[in-house]
Amino acid sequence: MFQLIGLVVTLVNGLLGLMLWRRLRAAFPRHGALINAVCAATLLLLAHPALLMAVASWSGLRALQRYLPEPLSMIALGAQVSLLLYGLLLGVAAVARAVARALRRARRATNAAAVTHAQAAMDSRTGTDAQAAATVAPAATDAGIVDAPGGETRPEAVDETRRRLVVGATWALPAAAVAVSMGGVLASRQRPVVVRVALPVRRELTSLHGITIAQLSDVHVGSFMDAERLDELRDAINAVRADIHVITGDLLDHHASQLELSTRLLRGLRPARGQIFFCMGNHEYIAARSASIPAIVKGLEEAGAQVLVDEAREVRLGGDRLWMGAIDYPSRARPGEPARRPTVDGLARALGQMQDDGAPRVLLSHHPGTFRAARELPFDLMLSGHTHGGQISLGRIGDYALTPMLPAGLYHNGHYEHRGRRLHVNAGAGGWLPVRINCPPEITLVELVPA
Repeated sequence: MFQLIGLVVTLVNGLLGLMLWRRLRAAFPRHGALINAVCAATLLLLAHPALLMAVASWSGLRALQRYLPEPLSMIALGAQVSLLLYGLLLGVAAVARAVARALRRARRATNAAAVTHAQAAMDSRTGTDAQAAATVAPAATDAGIVDAPGGETRPEAVDETRRRLVVGATWALPAAAVAVSMGGVLASRQRPVVVRVALPVRRELTSLHGITIAQLSDVHVGSFMDAERLDELRDAINAVRADIHVITGDLLDHHASQLELSTRLLRGLRPARGQIFFCMGNHEYIAARSASIPAIVKGLEEAGAQVLVDEAREVRLGGDRLWMGAIDYPSRARPGEPARRPTVDGLARALGQMQDDGAPRVLLSHHPGTFRAARELPFDLMLSGHTHGGQISLGRIGDYALTPMLPAGLYHNGHYEHRGRRLHVNAGAGGWLPVRINCPPEITLVELVPA
């Protein structure tokens, strides 16, 4: 699968590189050798992550992260995004040109109809000579032919202003793609933003009013996530001074060796009430292939996390309480792994351990698609991750977050509500690639407020 993706991306790189080279050669014919050298160097920089994937599958990309200095690998992957973004801009420009041409043709057809109507009216008054004169002039103008002195014709003069605009656009599109993508690389390392979510609770549950839950998700230790960056995340979540911390999966990335840094982060968390809850993500199971699932869970629990798998716990807060439950990642177990419950059964088991006593019920589920199965069931808030918010966002229209993840599922970025059941999808702290555009790393802060 990953080899196929690498091959496709490599082919796309070559096609887009060829298009860029041809556009630059046409715009700057006097600098052909220099442009050739720049294009070759750029493609060499861009193509090697995809080539490594095409040759060695996912392990090729891991080798890039392991052996290439992190700044260089981040620049290479950011440049890859730049080239793909350039292709997207070319596509948008091509669609805009096609629409403009269609509008011009429609306008010409309308004008031609008006001319024909005028000619018919003129012919009825003055005869066929007027009709011939009216026909020749528009046809010559549409063809770009202008009468010259002495009755000769000459091509219409080149519009230098338009030519300068075309040359400028040749530079502007790739420059914009590079600027946006490299800005996204820097944004992926910024301090997480705090997104606040209010959860109404009964007024008589006064001990719960003002209680806060901080959510961290999709850290992906080992994927452009070193000890220094983890310390920044630890300090950021501790700074919000939440009562309870929750982590909604994918703390590890792909190997059990990442458990050391993961537990270091967990031990550094300081929730005011001392409790950290954790639900399993798909990457915990991926990491377990190099060890075992019990070894991963044991390491997390020894570092202070309460790992919940299709189960719930009572959280006493003063004279009141809330319920905290978690759902397992919805996928089939691999050979040799313990069997996993279907999502519906996991929901029934976790919610069945929560009493229907008016106390707020919070569910953790790494995959936000669980909300579709759960949204008619009795709970108050589901906290999810998994999608990284799409990592590139063009905003939101109603429930539709405009990101690359939208075709894969509606619930993937931000807050959603269905008949009083709430879902918040955290945008994550790490990512597949070290690029975030209008989708910064996130810490979610849930506050319980009087209804």
